[in-house]
Amino acid sequence: MMNDAEALKLAIQGREDGFRAIFAGHSAFLFTHALRLLNDRQLAEDAVQETFAAAFRSIAAFRGDARLRTWLYQILYRNVIRLSGKRQPLPPASESEACQQSETEAVDARNDVGKVLDQLGERDRMILLLTYWDELPLKEVARILEVSENNAKIILFRARSRFASLWSVASADRKDRENHAV
Repeated sequence: MMNDAEALKLAIQGREDGFRAIFAGHSAFLFTHALRLLNDRQLAEDAVQETFAAAFRSIAAFRGDARLRTWLYQILYRNVIRLSGKRQPLPPASESEACQQSETEAVDARNDVGKVLDQLGERDRMILLLTYWDELPLKEVARILEVSENNAKIILFRARSRFASLWSVASADRKDRENHAV
């Protein structure tokens, strides 16, 4: 498997193996983020497809100021924002379905994290996922969101605050479910 620099060089030359290597190296990460942000498999697939189409059309314009993955995330983020208006809200799960879904407290908590993330706006979800899931440096996160590093810090602080508030409610709801189940 070739690294990003080799794949990029070949892709800029118009070679299919370069494009194929870039796609193979980044499509799963992009799809995971798109799915997490859109909660719709078809829209996530569309976002990733449109991301690669846009990237390949403008691959020669890639300056190398950021990592290739950061540049692709930037394109994905713009596509997610555009497609988010087409997203269909997920129907709420009944309490019995939520209880059957998880067998342990840890799984329950992980499900609650996902539910809380789903309640946040795309930008908040994206900055939290990029920062804590992908563990990207704040400088790269700022590039992806197309904001200054200081603005990214503010967005991250506010996203964490909103997450914490929603998490408190989710934790209280989980405790109520546990108390009613006993």
